[in-house]
Amino acid sequence: MNNAPQPPRRRHRAVILILMMLLGVAFVVFTFPGPADLNGRSLIALGVAVAVAAIGGIAFSWARYFPRR
Repeated sequence: MNNAPQPPRRRHRAVILILMMLLGVAFVVFTFPGPADLNGRSLIALGVAVAVAAIGGIAFSWARYFPRR
């Protein structure tokens, strides 16, 4: 049996997911057609959409990454 420690895949996947989300948000912000139209309400809406997507992704994959023991 191989008793070598397993690589921290969960943490690596979480970090990659967060980086991809941040890159996606940066892409939307920098390619927005009218930067003058970017106000507090639109930033709040963007933050809510990102938070809902993150919560949905965590809820969807919770059983896969954190099985019951």
